Amino acid sequence: MAVTLLRSLPILLALLVLTGCEQPQAQSSDATRPVKLITLQSANAAALRQFPARVEASTRSNLSFQMAGELLELNVSSGQRVSEGEVIARIDDRNVQSELDSARSRLELAEATLERMRYTLQRGAVSQSQFDESESEWRAARATFEQAQEQVEHTKLRAPYDGVIAQVPVDNRQIVQVQETVAVIQQPGQLDVVFHLPEQIVQRIPRSNGTPFGDALAFEVRFGNSDKPYLAQLASYTTQASAQSLAYEVTLTLPQPDDITLLDGMSANVRLDLSSLQTDNSTPLWHLPADAVSYAGDDPDQAQVWRFVEPENVEAVPVEVGQLTSNGLEVSGELAAGDRIVAAGAHRLTADTQVTPWEKEQGL
Repeated sequence: MAVTLLRSLPILLALLVLTGCEQPQAQSSDATRPVKLITLQSANAAALRQFPARVEASTRSNLSFQMAGELLELNVSSGQRVSEGEVIARIDDRNVQSELDSARSRLELAEATLERMRYTLQRGAVSQSQFDESESEWRAARATFEQAQEQVEHTKLRAPYDGVIAQVPVDNRQIVQVQETVAVIQQPGQLDVVFHLPEQIVQRIPRSNGTPFGDALAFEVRFGNSDKPYLAQLASYTTQASAQSLAYEVTLTLPQPDDITLLDGMSANVRLDLSSLQTDNSTPLWHLPADAVSYAGDDPDQAQVWRFVEPENVEAVPVEVGQLTSNGLEVSGELAAGDRIVAAGAHRLTADTQVTPWEKEQGL
């Protein structure tokens, strides 16, 4: 009897092991599957785009001399305010001053000669042609003198308007060349914001009176890390795209804000609401992760996404797939704001799968 029990003991142990293995499998088949969900935002959310931009002064001038020479005076520094007509710099004027003195002497001589000729003409001592020749020489001497005066004035660089010196890229006592920038002046009050618009968006903008960028778009600008929006107006745009980026440069303008200090070269972001470019009958586009789209339905060519249905079910929603963008895969279909879509592992789901929303634990 004991021998028979010992022989049956291995069989009983094996049955117990198999019974313990089958129970977790049955439990796992009935358990719900945790899934990551994404909530669709408003229909216009996909139409909101942001573009990096930079700040520039609306009125900005590079000041330079019209002649070469040694820089003798440099009266400004970066950040200094100047008034219209104020002398910013001066170059060596000894040569042009010498030419001015010579021109003045010739003009004085021509004036004296002309007066004598006029006196003698009245008494018939000279002919009219001799007097006309003397008058012509006086006119030429006067033109030379005025030109010499202009040359002397060109040795002084003056501010063209009230403004702020933004940059002084030269040093005093150095030789500056013609059209070499001596100082950069900016006029405060207005700012420009420059950014680039891709050709895909430009193609969708309707033309107004034969020109694009009419009143179709509203431009919202944010500076740095600030979330406060500032409205800007269109100032200009290029009609030829950049060969590298196939984008068009757009310049916006806005008054200098009172609550923030903005300087030339600072960063900005331009936010555009492209929903105004969509027709009333157009189907809104949604951006979803690529793993949210599957082709596991009855039609292998029909894309679908899984919408979460409370409390633990999902339903397939047929969608049309568009382009893959930096924001995700463009899809359109019978979707609405507030729908919760399975964001990953869509190809593993069926209509009978029971799911539970996966919540990320804190600290993970």
